[in-house]
Amino acid sequence: MTAQSPSTTERVFSGWLVIGLVLYLCGFYLAPSSKAQYLTLYIGLILPALYFTLFHFRRYYLDDQRSLLWVALITIALYLPSMWVDGDVVDTLRKNLKCVIFVISLAVAIRHLQLDHPALSQRFPSIILAVSSVALLLFYIVLAREGLQKDGNLGMGNLGDNPNETGLALSVGFLILATSLITKTRLVSYLLASAFLVAIMLANSRAAMLGLAISLPFAVLFQKGYSKLAIGYLLCCLLGALAIVGLMLAGYLDAERLLSKRPSLWGEFLSHFTNFHPLWGSGLSGGVTVFSEVQGKKLEPHSLFFALLLRGGLLAAGIFMALLALTIVRHGRKASPHSIWLYILLFGLVTQFFEGVYPVRPPNSFWLYTWLPILMILLKANKKHVQP
Repeated sequence: MTAQSPSTTERVFSGWLVIGLVLYLCGFYLAPSSKAQYLTLYIGLILPALYFTLFHFRRYYLDDQRSLLWVALITIALYLPSMWVDGDVVDTLRKNLKCVIFVISLAVAIRHLQLDHPALSQRFPSIILAVSSVALLLFYIVLAREGLQKDGNLGMGNLGDNPNETGLALSVGFLILATSLITKTRLVSYLLASAFLVAIMLANSRAAMLGLAISLPFAVLFQKGYSKLAIGYLLCCLLGALAIVGLMLAGYLDAERLLSKRPSLWGEFLSHFTNFHPLWGSGLSGGVTVFSEVQGKKLEPHSLFFALLLRGGLLAAGIFMALLALTIVRHGRKASPHSIWLYILLFGLVTQFFEGVYPVRPPNSFWLYTWLPILMILLKANKKHVQP
């Protein structure tokens, strides 16, 4: 039985969606600004994603263990804290609905790519490595022009706003390059990896360096087939983290200094939202920042996991953990060429203890190592569903 050839309309929306997705991916590194990348997602994904949702719902949402349907339901569940905010609930629901649309549109785009363009999907890590290498070159151009900066050096364009985000984004490119060196050793690759490492250190991103310290050894062990040893390494890291937290709580370590004043910032967030409840949080209000009296400026929560507890309490945290569990189960126990997304996700989760915002927020730089790897793993198509 031959597959039905796509209609002209379907081909147009397919090309539109794929081009939009690739441009959005490249925009993490090469967009002239974060707003420009936001517009790429807005213009390039929403309308074609709506088309495939309406006219190919069964193939996209119900096949392959209904993975896309689960993503949509979990995203909507994470949106529900909008209902118990203080203030205008209807206006909050309206404003936050667009964030749900953005996440689901990205999910539909990735699902489409996995179904109809699997070869291009497999090249996404190579595309990220290529554009991150260009961003690395631009980083050194800015460095040569402006010299060393006390608070960390910036990149250019979308990576020119915050040195921490610069280091985090470059770390993803470095992680892809480093894992490729496990099987292929080339002098040029080692030199490029060294340039990445130097740039990450010059960006002065401690979250990025911590993320690499945990994700890279895990990737090497897991990729070589030592999955039990890799998991054991993660458990040792977890025990070490718990020991450090215990020392902080006991007063032997200065949490404010080690965590760059995040504990006091989190305390200010909690005091700002007096309706906070441990089970359901304070609600998903429209504002992302609060004014920090300690640091004298408006700041984000600087932790995805704290934001989950703050906005949706243990309910939202449990829902997000369920999403992560589904992702890990979907990946499986053995390494594959697709495992690079697992390593990027691990890097992202480590860094999101100290960076990030609530998952259902307008598109931001953190999606590169949170939503993107989650969706690339969860929405991987079985061969029988792939367009021949």
